[in-house]
Amino acid sequence: MRNNRVQRIKKLLVALPVLLSVTAMTVALVTFFEVRDINRRLRSVSLNSYVEQTLVSNNYVLATSGVAEDAGSAGVSVDQARTTLPEDFFGTRVYLTFDDGPSHNTEKILDILKKHNVRATFFVNGKASESSELEPLYRDIAEEGHALGMHSYSHKYSEIYSSREAFETDLDKIHSLIYNETGIDTMLYRFPGGSANTVSRQPMSQFADILHSHGYEYYDWNIYPGDNTGRAYPKEAIVSGILGNISEYRAAIILLHDSDTHGSTVEALPEVIEGLLAQNVQFCVMDANTPAVQQISY
Repeated sequence: MRNNRVQRIKKLLVALPVLLSVTAMTVALVTFFEVRDINRRLRSVSLNSYVEQTLVSNNYVLATSGVAEDAGSAGVSVDQARTTLPEDFFGTRVYLTFDDGPSHNTEKILDILKKHNVRATFFVNGKASESSELEPLYRDIAEEGHALGMHSYSHKYSEIYSSREAFETDLDKIHSLIYNETGIDTMLYRFPGGSANTVSRQPMSQFADILHSHGYEYYDWNIYPGDNTGRAYPKEAIVSGILGNISEYRAAIILLHDSDTHGSTVEALPEVIEGLLAQNVQFCVMDANTPAVQQISY
């Protein structure tokens, strides 16, 4: 009898590490899936809360057709404008954004957007103001109902990120340029290289502080199809890079580029827009209510 008990105890001692290991793995797996579920719920709650907000700013409201309509010209009050948002819409809100313009491609981009009745956001710099041919494009962008944001005046990393003073001087120049050309007092900013760029030798947090002290907000992106990779970047890669990732987001800020060297972006744009419309998205212009998609939040 005693030997039997000893044998059972030995077997139990041998099996105990295995049982403990299995138990630990089970607890780890359960914890992992619970945490993942919680994250998904939080993401859903946050974005659904955003979707339920009324985005009425700068006289633009979102229409059920998926494009922005001018509430001011239509004589629609703010209360009436709120009713144009479909209460049961939980699809993706898409913000097409174009950096680096105006350029010789801007008119082509504007024509494509107009043809599809879509509005976008242009983060511009000051280089075009030095060209009599390109300078009117700031006004053209605004007059066609698109939003304007600041993307620095010079777009020269070594200059604008050299010090607080240099950054603020550049910021004042681009803000004044946009205001003088269009009458728009924009509050939107996109850092050249993004908020997580590794070019600046100064802490990016100090530049974010300057923006916030002026009441401005900076915006990065969550979809970038790589159109700034090179001149020969294929339009097919731009299209697939956007359409293949759009379903992952409830608020998708897409980074594209408006410059003389980005012909592929212009070529891809009609297919991108048509593909997005086929996915029942709503195109939006950026404003103070836009979710602050930021690589790093300061």
